[in-house]
Amino acid sequence: MTISTELVGATSPHSSIKLPHTEAHGRLLRRGDTLYYSGDLSPSLYQLESGLLRAVRLTPQGRTLTVRHIFPGDIFGEEALHSVARTHQVIALTEATVKPIHIQHLNGEELMHITRSLASQLQRIMTDGVHIQDGELRERIARYLLNLSSSSLGGRHANGQTFVRATHELIAEGTGATRESVSKLIGEMRDDGLLSPAYRCITLTAENELKRIAGVS
Repeated sequence: MTISTELVGATSPHSSIKLPHTEAHGRLLRRGDTLYYSGDLSPSLYQLESGLLRAVRLTPQGRTLTVRHIFPGDIFGEEALHSVARTHQVIALTEATVKPIHIQHLNGEELMHITRSLASQLQRIMTDGVHIQDGELRERIARYLLNLSSSSLGGRHANGQTFVRATHELIAEGTGATRESVSKLIGEMRDDGLLSPAYRCITLTAENELKRIAGVS
């Protein structure tokens, strides 16, 4: 198996390394499938080969909170490194392929590669955490949609406009808000000509203005 660090939306250097003792064929996940649940045993790491996953955790109030997004090339399931149960649930946001990485026979170079991938994701999680907490909800929604637009959930219409395949619930869980408040703000942003929401799809009709609101270049 070849492990690649070509990450979507991440800053890790591009490299590849061959790891032994991995399964020849990846596991296919359909959108909405769960790879594992919080509390499950953790016999292996995983690498995402294609698609988009998210790790979620249930808050004490019973709300689902997105812990992190997992992009192609990311290595995850780090609980296996210290033999503890899974700490969150991993769900496929799109059709995805993952391959397990069995750590028992990895050498020092391979473990360093895994460490670099996890460190890169930690940087991303910290940045995303600031984005969730920083600014008004309109700003956070704009930032989150722009972030998702460069993932497997994003795409372009024939007229060149960017769209994101996302529900109000997903956006709420990714911005630390309630679904009701997100739906209200998306309606206001539609009225302002910023977004064009449809069923499970939101078109970024004024992408440059959304970037200004989000505070990104």
